[in-house]
Amino acid sequence: MLYTNIKMITALACLACACVAAPASRASKRCGLSTANIDIPSGVGLPAPAYNPTLLGLGVGTQNYTCTSAGTYTNVGALAELFDVSCLYGSPEFQNLPSYVYDFWNQASVSPADLIALGETFDPSFILGEHYFITNPVTGSGLSPKWDFTSHAFAGYPEAFVVGSKIADVPAPTGSSDIDWLTLTNLTGLLANEVYRIDTRGGQPPASCVPGSAEIHVKYTSLYCQVLGGLVLKDDDREWIHTAIY
Repeated sequence: MLYTNIKMITALACLACACVAAPASRASKRCGLSTANIDIPSGVGLPAPAYNPTLLGLGVGTQNYTCTSAGTYTNVGALAELFDVSCLYGSPEFQNLPSYVYDFWNQASVSPADLIALGETFDPSFILGEHYFITNPVTGSGLSPKWDFTSHAFAGYPEAFVVGSKIADVPAPTGSSDIDWLTLTNLTGLLANEVYRIDTRGGQPPASCVPGSAEIHVKYTSLYCQVLGGLVLKDDDREWIHTAIY
């Protein structure tokens, strides 16, 4: 257990250093993505984004499942920490980042809550926020995914979140053990108009279960692409300005 925890800490430290150090010439704590594209491989049935991404976050956490009376697992949410990897876009490390971090994360004997605490011991400035599920704020029933950056990247801005509504869902082209790739549209919040979950690793439950068995938490990583939004970083002092919602 100690060895795997050390590996997890090392992986987080490497991720933190990479996010903070590259590229060194940037003018603010967030790197511009005006020329970035969300890479949807040919044949993957997700709609193309209308605009460039404004934030690229590496999600590290768990997909959570309960066992139904039919003996199959159903998703009941997720909990993940999102790390800012915008400054790695276009670098050799960016393409393999979800796989690299997943390999360490899958072996570590720590929970998402432990991971969140560990992240705080490094450089909190590269932490965007948390991803979790809440009761649908429009219908008052069912669960909806939320990306909440109000405690980190957008601290002090209560609307720095987005609750998403899924509009497209396709099997991960990377393998059957990886959770689906998604496109979601804004239900409420000012963080983004669209969210893409791509480059997933892990997160799929076993094919069957014993009814009544305990909830399980399956580790995963994913690249989350936030497209547009009402909050944009202006200066290194973290002053935020509002932009139009398209």
